[in-house]
Amino acid sequence: MANMKNSKLLVVGTIAAYCLIGIEIIIMISPFAVYFYSVYGPVLQFFADSPYLSWTTEFFLPHMVFTRDPVIVGISYFQVLLVMGLLLFFAAAIPLYYGRFTNKGVVQFSFYSRIRHPQYLFLAISGFGLLLYWPRFIILIMYVTMLFVYYLLARNEEWRMKQEVPGMYEKYMSNTSMFIPGEPGGAIYNALFGWVPNKALGLLFTYVLTLVLSVSVAMGIRGYTVSRLPVVPTDQITLLPVFPRPADEVTELYQAVISSGKFQNVIAQGEQANLAYIFPGDFFLTALVTDKERRFSDDIIERFPEVLEWHQHKFSGGLGKFFRIFYNFIMTLGDVETDYDVDRFVFVRVENGQGELFPADELFTVGAKRRPVLIVDVDAFDHEILAVFSTSEEHKWGTMPMPSF
Repeated sequence: MANMKNSKLLVVGTIAAYCLIGIEIIIMISPFAVYFYSVYGPVLQFFADSPYLSWTTEFFLPHMVFTRDPVIVGISYFQVLLVMGLLLFFAAAIPLYYGRFTNKGVVQFSFYSRIRHPQYLFLAISGFGLLLYWPRFIILIMYVTMLFVYYLLARNEEWRMKQEVPGMYEKYMSNTSMFIPGEPGGAIYNALFGWVPNKALGLLFTYVLTLVLSVSVAMGIRGYTVSRLPVVPTDQITLLPVFPRPADEVTELYQAVISSGKFQNVIAQGEQANLAYIFPGDFFLTALVTDKERRFSDDIIERFPEVLEWHQHKFSGGLGKFFRIFYNFIMTLGDVETDYDVDRFVFVRVENGQGELFPADELFTVGAKRRPVLIVDVDAFDHEILAVFSTSEEHKWGTMPMPSF
């Protein structure tokens, strides 16, 4: 009895941890972000500060920078699985509860005519879409863990069903696959670990192997992603526009910045940077790099005041105001274009744990520390320097590890 209770606690704890990590991106845009990070933040910060675990907080796919690489773009399309999986999950609940309420015994129609646990399968599909949308390594680890938890939950449910309807459920199991028609997972397990006499030990081996392979593939994807970033190298610094732009245009804009007297006066008193992001002035993800407010054009503010209201007051006013502002914000998305009237350079110091700058070819090293040290706003047309100011060396979420590309 004690072992069963401990197993349930382990399952519940794993599910809670995955949900907590997985909904990070959703919480970040809501009024609950402050409260969420007060709980989740210290845990994430602990991992980020560890020389052995810091890699788990890194991203293996771009979240802030856009590329035209067909492989990365193709992978990003699978984010739609987040919604599709959830819709299928709720659709699979209909025949299940219909069968329960009408006392039809073992449900064997709709999705359940082909597989025994469609809801777990669809949750796994949705979780994969979420993983691609917010691709931290720590979420990948929890996702793989959740797949095995689903398996254990499914086996527990089957044990209970065999007690409730003995004979009938065994027959259903013999005629219906568990998660995927044809049971490819079972065939792979038998080929690799069928020789292990203890099933629990074999399952542990499978989990460890799956985890190692998943992280290895993600590391490979991360390396590929870094090699495809639209970086523009210069003699002094590496430039990274968040949207792909011609290299000569980026270089010309950068030369206008460094030749400015305003820039020279500030940079002489500040720390050296080795990476500069180039954002449109009102790009909504600048908060991942700096805590300075976005720069909306006067035309946008005049036509769509809801956008500025949402930006300035998204954490105040209660749920009613949040949903009203969010609704107005969504309604303007088709009309509001990203402001290219202003280009924002965010100069960042990428360093190791000893405060030493990384060379240009190691700027996206796993575990590197990043601190924004200077911001320059430039008129995109005549290249006039609009503003130069130092930063707090933090982004909107303090020192929380955020995407670097």
